[in-house]
Amino acid sequence: MKRLLFFALFTVFFADTLSAQIVPGLQYSDLKNIYYAREYKHMPGDPYSPVLSAVGSFFIPGLGQFCCGERGRGLGMFAAGAAIDAAMIFSLNQFVYYLDVNGALFTDVDEAAKWAGASIGFTVGAVVYGIISSIDAVNVAKVRNMYYRDLNKLETMELKLYPSLNFARTQKGATPAAGVTLSLQF
Repeated sequence: MKRLLFFALFTVFFADTLSAQIVPGLQYSDLKNIYYAREYKHMPGDPYSPVLSAVGSFFIPGLGQFCCGERGRGLGMFAAGAAIDAAMIFSLNQFVYYLDVNGALFTDVDEAAKWAGASIGFTVGAVVYGIISSIDAVNVAKVRNMYYRDLNKLETMELKLYPSLNFARTQKGATPAAGVTLSLQF
């Protein structure tokens, strides 16, 4: 009897501790400590697509994060991506300016070479940042999907308590034993 009581209290305490971690409204910064993206398995009904998040974030950094509900994270990545793109466009504009001013080819070869290098560097930086943003968007989508599944499980948890009648084996045979059955579904 003591073991049964201890097990019941332990189960209730553990279930309460687990449900305290999984509450509505958590952000990715909290969720990444609870869920691991590498453990994600696709299931029908997942609200966020890791593939679409990755493609969207490659072309527009932060789009995948924004669509997965991480608005601040998405806007921050978008701002960083926009800054890299602006620097790339500015350096390319400067390269073209020094390449051809008034129809003369290479008015200043040293300046044109400097801005060509900067243009190439910022272009590579933009592509690398797009890849980084895509990887982050995939992780956000996977973690948010696992969180969504757990939220739905917690919302459908059901606790039932109903009377039961069993037969207990004794030295004199079987005697009826009345009791209470606890049913927990999650």
